Amino acid sequence: MSRNFKITVLCSLAAALSLAVLYSSLERSVAAREGLLDWNILARAVAQAGPAGAAALVDKRLAAHPNDSLLYYYKGRIYYEAGSAKEALAQADRAISLGYAQEMSHLLKALVYGRLYGDYARQRDLASKALSYDPTYDEGYIVRAEANYQLGDYKACAKDAAAYVSLSPLEASGYETGFVCLDRLGDAAGAEKAALKVLELKPKSHAALWRLGRIDAARGSHRRAIEKFTEAVRMSGGRMSYYLDRARSCEAEKDFPCAARDRAAAMGWKDVSGYASYYYLLGSALYRAGELESAFEAAGTAVKMDPANADFYELRGRVLAETGKVAAAKKDFLKMSSLAPSRKPEAEKLIEQLKKK
Repeated sequence: MSRNFKITVLCSLAAALSLAVLYSSLERSVAAREGLLDWNILARAVAQAGPAGAAALVDKRLAAHPNDSLLYYYKGRIYYEAGSAKEALAQADRAISLGYAQEMSHLLKALVYGRLYGDYARQRDLASKALSYDPTYDEGYIVRAEANYQLGDYKACAKDAAAYVSLSPLEASGYETGFVCLDRLGDAAGAEKAALKVLELKPKSHAALWRLGRIDAARGSHRRAIEKFTEAVRMSGGRMSYYLDRARSCEAEKDFPCAARDRAAAMGWKDVSGYASYYYLLGSALYRAGELESAFEAAGTAVKMDPANADFYELRGRVLAETGKVAAAKKDFLKMSSLAPSRKPEAEKLIEQLKKK
């Protein structure tokens, strides 16, 4: 998203300041700008006094200029940033009724419906409405691209991302959006080109490195993928997806200690630790890495979380067999067979192998 809609609400560096002092300083800024109130001033107000303080500043201005549509747009934008959808829509509609700031206000409504209500069809339609007022409004294309992506229309998403890029070629947002759309379309070459452009514009973009790593992995170039994932982890401090993708590439390279470390690191996220299947994958990596005690613990957790999965008993049985606990291993292999009758011959073979232990 470009500057106009990327409003970062900063942590207050002057929380002890009173609201009166805030208004005093802001009003001096307004006076210095010949009475104009712009979004930069309001963004600072949000940072210092919160959304309510910034909205109050707009209200004070509206008392003198009740038909200034831009002020209603600003107020709606404050509410949007605060997550107050109903209030944001009311202010945007008021701005529209006054006949000015049409493209901005329609796009604000698009963001409210899409990001706050999850109504991506309305987001797409309202972004299109904004573009009907100004076909050169770059943000309209990126917001519509986002809606098209959510609606599964990846071709339209890629087209809108390209339109944004043509209008704002030095903004990374268009290339970032284009990547995800092209990736969904299976256009690996196009996605790779977009990610490389992001890195050119944002050399510290760990997300772009991760995406390039995924492209390498899909092509079977796992060593190259691991290099990119590793750099993405270093730059970001670690992300769940980065660890999981590197683990898969490490497994493809039969580097099971690497895979085990990454799968263990990913357990720091509830989206991973809340599912038995991830404990199974962790246990499998640990088992192949020869870390049997930890593998047994992970396999046991998987069994506890989902006691009806035959794969989990098989894994725990294999770990038990490796540690010489033949009776317990046999019990798990029998349970595996009862849960998945089609795998009975496999279970019987595993039990037969136990006799050689």
